[in-house]
Amino acid sequence: MPVRHDQLTQIDARTYAFMHLPGGWGQTNTGLVVGDDASMVIDTVWDRVRAQANMEAWSSVSDAPITEAVNTHSDGDHWWGNNTLPRAARITTSAAALTAMKEDTPPGVVGALATLGRLTRPIPGPAGHLGGYMHQVTGGADLPKRLPRLPDHTFSDTEDIEVGGRGAHLRNFGPAHTPGDLIVHIRDAGVVFTGDLLFIGATPVIWHGPLENWIAAIDHLLQLDAATYVPGHGPICGRAEIELLRDYWVWLAQAAGDQHAAGVAPLPAARALVRSPEFAPFAQWGSPERIVLNLSTLYRLFEGAPPAPPTIVRRAKAFAAAGKLQRDMTS
Repeated sequence: MPVRHDQLTQIDARTYAFMHLPGGWGQTNTGLVVGDDASMVIDTVWDRVRAQANMEAWSSVSDAPITEAVNTHSDGDHWWGNNTLPRAARITTSAAALTAMKEDTPPGVVGALATLGRLTRPIPGPAGHLGGYMHQVTGGADLPKRLPRLPDHTFSDTEDIEVGGRGAHLRNFGPAHTPGDLIVHIRDAGVVFTGDLLFIGATPVIWHGPLENWIAAIDHLLQLDAATYVPGHGPICGRAEIELLRDYWVWLAQAAGDQHAAGVAPLPAARALVRSPEFAPFAQWGSPERIVLNLSTLYRLFEGAPPAPPTIVRRAKAFAAAGKLQRDMTS
C-alpha cells in the first residue's frame, strides 16, 4: 500500500488545500477559502482522526471562523467528517447528493465489512477477494459509527456563496460519478475544487453515470478561467492532466462498448483491456483494477438499466471483482 502523506498546501494568500497523497481509496483532498471575517471548508474526510487534523490545519492558517462548508458529493470519504465542523456552519451540497447520502451504505456497515475483510482475505475465492479489497478501500480508517451530520442547504443547478467578501460559484454536473457531483470555482483565485469529477494519477470510478455527463463536466472544467484544479483524489493539476482523464473515458467508453457487444462479461473484459496497448497511457495510475467497477456500471447503462443503488450487496460484488482482478494483475 502507498504511504499516506498529508500535506497542507497554500494555493494563494487566502486559499488552501489539505492534500492526502497519492490519492487512493479514501485519500481525499479538502479545501479552505478564507475571507475577511469568515471562511469556508470544501469537503471533509471519513477518518475521524484525520478529519480533526484537517480542522487543526485550518485553524493554524486562519482565525476567520468557518461559517460555510460544501460537500461536493455523496461518497462517504467526502462528508463523513462533517461532525468536526462548527455547529453554526451551514453545509451545502446538491439536492441529488443529499438524497444519495441518505440512501448510501452507512459508515457503521462499511466499518463492519472492513473488519470482516481482515478475517476473510486469506480465504480463496470471492470471500477472500472481497475481504482483501475492502481492507484496502478503508485503509484502517477510523470511520464514524453512526451517520454524521447531513448538509442543511441544497441547490439544483448553480449556487453562489459569499464568504467574508469572497465569492464561490457552485455548479452541479451530476449525475456522473455519483447522483450529484458539484464543483466549487473560486474565481478571484483562479482555483477550482472539483470533488471526484477529477481523479489525477488514480483510476477514476463511475458509480452512477451517464458517462456523457462526466465528459461534459470535464469539457466545462477545461473551458473555465482557472489555472489551478484541486481534484478529489491525487495532486493539484492543470489542463494536461485533465485532458488525459478525458482520454481515459473516451477510450474506455469505446472499448467497453466493443466488449459488451461481443458478449464478454465485465471481469474477463477488464483483464483483456488492461493488457491492451491502448491501456498504456493509464497503466501507471493507482488502482488500475478499478476498471472492472467502471465496466460493471457502463454495461448497465449500455443495456438501458437504471443506475444500480448504492447498496452493500452491490458494493460487495464490485469490490470482490476488483480484488480478483488485482490479484490476477499481480500474480
